[in-house]
Amino acid sequence: MARQKTNKTAKKRFKLTNPKGKKKGKLLYKRSHQNHLKTKRSRKTKRRYSSNVEIAQANRKNMLRKIVNI
Repeated sequence: MARQKTNKTAKKRFKLTNPKGKKKGKLLYKRSHQNHLKTKRSRKTKRRYSSNVEIAQANRKNMLRKIVNI
């Protein structure tokens, strides 16, 4: 049986915080809306967009399947 390949785009977009540890790690992604047209946004909004966010529990299983071999 062939091994499962890692989805390369998913590997670049998501980060697993504890890949080889005993506890389950968090699956994080970077928010969008960070590159340009920032002058009209408030400080609070820009600060909120700068942080990483945990992926929703409903999507976690599917995304972990895609990034099998990190």
